[in-house]
Amino acid sequence: MLVRRWLDAAGITDPVLRHCYTVCVRELATADGGTARWHGLRSAPAAARPHTAALLAHGCRADLYVDSGPVEDRQRRFTKFVEATWAAFATGGSHDPVLHATVHTYRTFNIPLSVIEGMFSAMQRDLDFRDFATFEELRQWCVQMTGGPTATIYRVIGAASKPADELIHELSVSAQLADVLRDLSEDLDDGRLYLPLEDLDRFNVRAEDIKAKRWAPGMADLVAFEAERVTEQLHWLAETDHGPVNALWHTHRDHMTLIIDAVLAAGQDVLHRPVQPPLGTLLNVWRPLMRAVIPC
Repeated sequence: MLVRRWLDAAGITDPVLRHCYTVCVRELATADGGTARWHGLRSAPAAARPHTAALLAHGCRADLYVDSGPVEDRQRRFTKFVEATWAAFATGGSHDPVLHATVHTYRTFNIPLSVIEGMFSAMQRDLDFRDFATFEELRQWCVQMTGGPTATIYRVIGAASKPADELIHELSVSAQLADVLRDLSEDLDDGRLYLPLEDLDRFNVRAEDIKAKRWAPGMADLVAFEAERVTEQLHWLAETDHGPVNALWHTHRDHMTLIIDAVLAAGQDVLHRPVQPPLGTLLNVWRPLMRAVIPC
């Protein structure tokens, strides 16, 4: 089994920890439509894959509690997971394999707990949802939700160091904005509109129309404006020398470009279905990076 080779490469010999990290890898098999197992793991060096799996599995678990299941039960499930996470860090481990592996990864790399605190804070805002008045407010939420976790993963795989965190935060904002456009219909089903109200006002679009999934005048211009915001940010990031992070950085950028292209091509359908580029097309973007870390 490949996971055993990853564990060996990472120097993880304890049987309990090996089992816990294996569970993390298995949980990612269906995460993010099944793509997390290759763009989250196969693009990382073998020695980093167990730790990357733990970070991703922990985030995906939390996200699952916030975004799935009966709405009236989400707060209880999320609160229970938050409490279990902090208890695991307080005691140095957990009977839950994902939490046990997460604690081990955080301690191995001396990752500050503020990363989890920020992510949990952003997720709680999703549960207590209120519209974003400005883009800056949305941007701060994006940094909390994915900026810290993304910078942590980049550091674990050896692709970045502390000085690169700010650039990775900007990359994560672009990624989150791309997801906002891609998942607009699903978020509306959950009663969440992530597009800033100041942007709606710019194009004379009413929040009530979007929440009712009505394609009102100005909606096409609004979507194009948000897509261009992501595209401009990606172009700016592409012009920056990122050193050892370049290969992964450019692959992430190309992935997001495909999403934005699919959103623009979908037109009014963005209000009625999630937008997803063909899996094969996404895989072609990631394949060169995955080949670079073969074998394993």
